[in-house]
Amino acid sequence: MRLHLRLALRNLRRNARRTALSLAIIALGAAMTFAVRGYVDDAVFNIRDGTVSQYGNFQIASPLLFDNEAEGYEYLISPETLSQVQTMLHRHPEIVGHTVQLNFSALASLGRKTQVLRAVATEPGNHALDYNDLVIEGAGLHPEDQGKVLIGKSLAEERNLKPGDAFRLNASTVDGAYNVGKLEVAGVFSLNNAQAEAQLAFVPLAYAQALLNTAGYGKVIVSLDNLEDTERVADAVQADLNAAGLGLEVRTWDQLSEFYQQITGFFDALFFFLTFAISVLVFFIVLQVLTMSFLERTREVGTIRALGAKSSQVFSMFLTEGFLIGLAGGVFGIALGWFFSLGFNALGIGWTPPGALDPVPVRIAANAQVMLAPLIVSVVATVFSALFPSARSARQRIVDALRTA
Repeated sequence: MRLHLRLALRNLRRNARRTALSLAIIALGAAMTFAVRGYVDDAVFNIRDGTVSQYGNFQIASPLLFDNEAEGYEYLISPETLSQVQTMLHRHPEIVGHTVQLNFSALASLGRKTQVLRAVATEPGNHALDYNDLVIEGAGLHPEDQGKVLIGKSLAEERNLKPGDAFRLNASTVDGAYNVGKLEVAGVFSLNNAQAEAQLAFVPLAYAQALLNTAGYGKVIVSLDNLEDTERVADAVQADLNAAGLGLEVRTWDQLSEFYQQITGFFDALFFFLTFAISVLVFFIVLQVLTMSFLERTREVGTIRALGAKSSQVFSMFLTEGFLIGLAGGVFGIALGWFFSLGFNALGIGWTPPGALDPVPVRIAANAQVMLAPLIVSVVATVFSALFPSARSARQRIVDALRTA
């Protein structure tokens, strides 16, 4: 093995120009793979972080609510059931917080106009999923607040609302009666999504329960300290719920977000397609370069074989050359991609996704996971491209090889 390695290194140094060309091609392919993988990883990470901040690590609710099969409010969790659920949650030290929500639709009377709102009733100041971090104007909701509301930036601009202004909210109670409540704008939040900001509002849970005439809750939202524990803890909590026969279901953040599933599927397909295209390009270019290099050494192969080397040893020697050049090209490509990512990120380039109000930054992540993909692509593509010329050179008859001019 050491002899193969020394011969391979010597042969690579002997034709420095061709080796440099091969390294440049492989490094360019690796750098492109690095950039694609880095962009995909950063985009998915940001989407995942935003999804968890929206849904929590997992939620507990009636299957009727999750599947949108409820005709009324039959999915509500009673205070007694909630107490049982909270007892179960306290058994798991990974859980750092939990809260409850109650979502409903209502009509907001804004002067002479009405606006349909999707109201999210929360416990102000909870430690699991607090929306006060989204507030850009005014104040957030506090535990002592009753008739206060957070509205979206788009709705505030469209209806000329500001903190301190008031409007009425019209909703149907759980019994089907009509009820009206007054709300004062405590603050304005931003989600960087025009449609969500125009339709979404956050109100205190106590206000929503009074407006809907219920003591029930819609769902329990659970927050963990470590995202990686989500599925394991969710399965354990589901087992507890099943054992208690409460008829509730646990769904994790990625199960709740259809958008996350769609976007990650798209990014995975994008990375696979671009990586495959880069690999094929590197394969054929390096195949041509290595084929020419190995053919030029046909007489050398004949001499080595005449001195007693086996065809398998010749094959191994050429394959080792391919592996070394792929490894070196991959390392150079990673370095090139890393420097490119630093420069690209420093430019602060952004783009505005469909429906967004403000541009979001476009960045390329640079970590060990990103570096692994281009290295694997470089080595695998180069080794495969070396297989055919290596096998062809090793199979040549000694006499025919020595006759080569």
